[in-house]
Amino acid sequence: MTATDNIQDHGHDHAHDDHGHPSDRSYVMIALLLGFLTAIEIVMFIFEDDLPGAFNKIGLIALMIVKFIIVGGYFMHLKFDDNILTKLFLAGLVLAVGVYWIMLSAFEFSFWNDGYEDTGFWDGQVEFEQRIEDQSS
Repeated sequence: MTATDNIQDHGHDHAHDDHGHPSDRSYVMIALLLGFLTAIEIVMFIFEDDLPGAFNKIGLIALMIVKFIIVGGYFMHLKFDDNILTKLFLAGLVLAVGVYWIMLSAFEFSFWNDGYEDTGFWDGQVEFEQRIEDQSS
């Protein structure tokens, strides 16, 4: 029995198996979708002051997650690979978003409360910075 006979015996021709990967047209459509989502992100950033703070921030994070899933699923072929690889990438995504969320909460005082203004680490810091700016101009 030859290797060719073996393939035909199992009724599965590995040479012509594409594992259900998208066509070239699908890749172009996915790239256009990613470009459209990026354009939405840019518009959200440009009109940041006109949008509600929570909507803008959570919307940008949601778009980031959607784009990650699309790129990972199609361009990195996770949709067509073993589920353990998908789970590993999703664990990395959850970890990255969690760390990003914690860092924004800890260091960006205005992230959660857009009306909050940091007056400085001592009472006279703002006035001191203003005097320095006035002297330099």
